[in-house]
Amino acid sequence: MQKIVGASVICALVLPTLVGCGGDTAELPDVVPVSGTITLDGQTVAGVNVTFIPTGSTEGGSSYGATDASGKYELTSNDGRTGVGVGEFKVVCGKWIMPDGADYVGEPGGPSPMEAGATELLPPKYSQEASTTLKATVPAGGGSIDFELKSK
Repeated sequence: MQKIVGASVICALVLPTLVGCGGDTAELPDVVPVSGTITLDGQTVAGVNVTFIPTGSTEGGSSYGATDASGKYELTSNDGRTGVGVGEFKVVCGKWIMPDGADYVGEPGGPSPMEAGATELLPPKYSQEASTTLKATVPAGGGSIDFELKSK
């Protein structure tokens, strides 16, 4: 998960700069709006980082979002556009918490979650790219994609 967090920060900080420096968004695959709700054991959960990673022949890069206080997320592509490409995705949902139960809040250049003493709240079958069982198919019009997670 540390690799995902690091890659997310790098993509979020570097890629929009590269696109802005001569990149032509007309050459990028189209994105469509996708939002949804994340629940854990039937309860909405705030602060979950949601990552859609393209698989197979799906074009474009990953898209990211985080749940708000009501468990809702909205995706933003790694080039800064609102949405995600159309196609098949592996989905990673993670939430780092500190020993006192507070959310881990990372800062660019700051310690990683593990270095800060945080632990992953969600099971590896959701929170690790290599073992996630979550998948999503994004249709041409976008839409709402909800995930019902179980702690056990």
